[in-house]
Amino acid sequence: MKTKKVLSIVGISLLVLVLGGMSVYGFLQAERYRRDLQYGYKRSLNDLSDCVGNIETALDKASYANTATEQNGLAAELMRESSLAAASLAALPSDDPELDNVSKFVTQVGDFSMVLSRKISGGQKITQDEYKTMKSLESYSQKLTQDMGNVDLDSTISTKNFSRSMKDTAKDFANFPTLIYDGPFSDNVTHQKPKLTQRKESILQGNAQNIAAGFLNVPQGQLTHTQDTAGNLPCYNFTADGGRVRISVTKQGGFISEISDSRESGEQKLDYEAASQKARAFLQSRGIQDMKESYYIISDGICLINYAYVQDEVVCYPDLVKVGIALDTGGIVRFQATGYIMNHTKRSSSAKLTAEQAQKNVSRSLTVQQSRLALIPTSGLNEVLTYEFLCSGTQKERVLVYINASTGYEENILILQQSDQGILTR
Repeated sequence: MKTKKVLSIVGISLLVLVLGGMSVYGFLQAERYRRDLQYGYKRSLNDLSDCVGNIETALDKASYANTATEQNGLAAELMRESSLAAASLAALPSDDPELDNVSKFVTQVGDFSMVLSRKISGGQKITQDEYKTMKSLESYSQKLTQDMGNVDLDSTISTKNFSRSMKDTAKDFANFPTLIYDGPFSDNVTHQKPKLTQRKESILQGNAQNIAAGFLNVPQGQLTHTQDTAGNLPCYNFTADGGRVRISVTKQGGFISEISDSRESGEQKLDYEAASQKARAFLQSRGIQDMKESYYIISDGICLINYAYVQDEVVCYPDLVKVGIALDTGGIVRFQATGYIMNHTKRSSSAKLTAEQAQKNVSRSLTVQQSRLALIPTSGLNEVLTYEFLCSGTQKERVLVYINASTGYEENILILQQSDQGILTR
C-alpha cells in the first residue's frame, strides 16, 4: 500500500516538474519571439529613417541637376529608396489610418521619379511645375526625417506605442498636397471625370429604374432601389431577385455601369468559345457595338471576357467593357462598363510613323507576326497612340510590343500567358 502511495507521489511530482518545465520553456519561447519581433520593428524603423534621409538628399540634389545622365541617376536612386521605405513602413506595427498620407507620400516619390525618368529618357525637359513638385516632396521628406528622429528606439515598440510616437507625423502629413503627374498613384487617377457622361443631362431615379429593368429584361416592379453611389461616377443602384442581382445606372446620361449576379455556379457545360458567342450576342442585343475581344479569364464557373472599343480600325484599350458568362447556363452574371464610361470619347489622333518605321524599334530577338494601331492608357490615365506588334520570342512565348506611333519609343511590353483558365498578360 505504501509502495503505491510512494509511486503516486513520485508520479505527481514528475508531472509537476514536466508541466513546470513546459511552462518555463513556453515562457522562454514567447520571450524570444517578443525580442525577435522587437528587433524586427527597430530594424524596420531604422531602415525607414535611413531611406527617408536618402530621399531628402536625392530630392535636394535633383533640384540642381541639369544633365539627363545625372537626372536619371537621381531618379533611379529615388525609386530605389522609395521602394525600400515602403517595405519598411509596411513592416511596422501601425494600423492608424492617419498615417495613410505617409504611405501615400512614400509611394508618390517613387512613382513621380519613374515618370520623370521616362520623360528624361525620351529627350524631354523637366518643367518648372515639376521642379516645384520636387521641392514640395523635399519639404515633406524633411518633416518625416525629423519625426523619425523623435521616435524612441529604446522603448518597446508595439502598435499602440508606435502609433502614439507617430502622431506628430500624422499631423504633419494631414495636409499632404494633391500631386498631378502622369503616374499610377497620381491624384488625377482618383479625381478623373467620366468622359462619356460629360454634358449629359441628369435623370430621375424612376427613369434610371426603367433603364435598369429594360437592360435586365425584367419588369420594373422587380427592382428595389438601394443606397446610391457618390464620388466621381454617381450612380443609382438597384437590386433584383431578393438582392442577388445588383445593377448600377449613372445619374448623368443613364448608362449601365455595372451588373453583378451573386448566384452559385453549377456544373460547367460551356467552354470559352460558347461563352464568347453568348457575350457577343449580349453586347449586340444591348446596342453596344464596335467592340473587339482581347483577354479572358475563367474562374469559379464564370468566363470574364474583356472588350475594347474600335474606332477607325484603332483598338482603344481604355474604353473597356467586361462581360461575365456563367458556364453552366450561359447567362450574364457580370457586366462592367466603368472603363468605357470613364474614357470613351471621339479621338482625332493620327500616326506620324508607318508600321514599317515603327517596327524597326522592335527587338531583333522578337519575330513580328502581326501589327495594328492601338490606343493604350499611360499609368496616369492619359492616352498614347501606338503600333501594337504581336511577336514570338526566343522561347516561343507570345509578346506584345507597343511602339509610340509618333516618336518610335517603346511604350510597353507585355508577355501573353495562355492556359485553360484564359489569356492574361504580365
